[in-house]
Amino acid sequence: MSPLFLMVVAERREENAEGVYRTMKIAKIKGKGSMLQLQLSDTNDWYVNVVRRLILSDVPTIAIEIVEIQKNDSILYDEVLSHRLGLVPLTTDLKSYRLPSAEEIQTQEYLAQSSCKFTLEAKGPCIVYAKDLKSKDPKVKPAFPDMPLTKLLEGQEIRLEATAVMGVGRTHAKWSPGHTFYRRIPEITIKSSNLACAQVCPTGTLADKGGKLQVTDEKTCILCMACVDVDSGKSVDVKPGTDFLLHVESYGQLESAEIVEKAIEVFNVQLKEFDQLVKQAE
Repeated sequence: MSPLFLMVVAERREENAEGVYRTMKIAKIKGKGSMLQLQLSDTNDWYVNVVRRLILSDVPTIAIEIVEIQKNDSILYDEVLSHRLGLVPLTTDLKSYRLPSAEEIQTQEYLAQSSCKFTLEAKGPCIVYAKDLKSKDPKVKPAFPDMPLTKLLEGQEIRLEATAVMGVGRTHAKWSPGHTFYRRIPEITIKSSNLACAQVCPTGTLADKGGKLQVTDEKTCILCMACVDVDSGKSVDVKPGTDFLLHVESYGQLESAEIVEKAIEVFNVQLKEFDQLVKQAE
């Protein structure tokens, strides 16, 4: 995990009942490919939920917004083909690109810092894939090259130009960088070794260890409460804990850790802007 990620997270501090500030702790549980799972400690529901919402709605990515079709002989209508192109995830370089200004959006004349041009030319018979999109910037390309767009028969042809523009998920879901959710890590207390609780546990959180009921990993519990229902909670007590599990799955535009970093960075900027507005109103 990058130093920036740890540094930004460390800015989240909360004053407890004793008037002592505490810093949110974070641990990487899983992180392979597009998947990321983080354990968050010393925080609360509202902050984790804010991060979740910002990931979905305010982390910028680039996606095709304008399509100029010169020729389309495929079975797909121009509107349907354009819609499919808009939903193709494109790798995004946040250092080189920025969100367009209000004037750019109004005139639909986007600058090089906020947009990237693509061309597509294909003749049948063939299947047209996302990798057939030719980008003016090698850093911006389809995240999944083998994603099919349409099929061309003998004599059919497609020629078009497309403009990918930076945007955010609150404007359209095609700019959303990934899927995310969170849940509390439960606290599980074993009162008696009723092995029937292990038999009904769907995730293996409870297991039979030498004739004794034991907890293998609280983080795998999905709060289905099947173990409690065995004997109305006489053997096992399950209640929400104080730590959280944050799951992030990237759609391919950005790395999962980069998505979380950017979401927290956006939140910090929004808090500073809000603080300035409050001071101006005083």
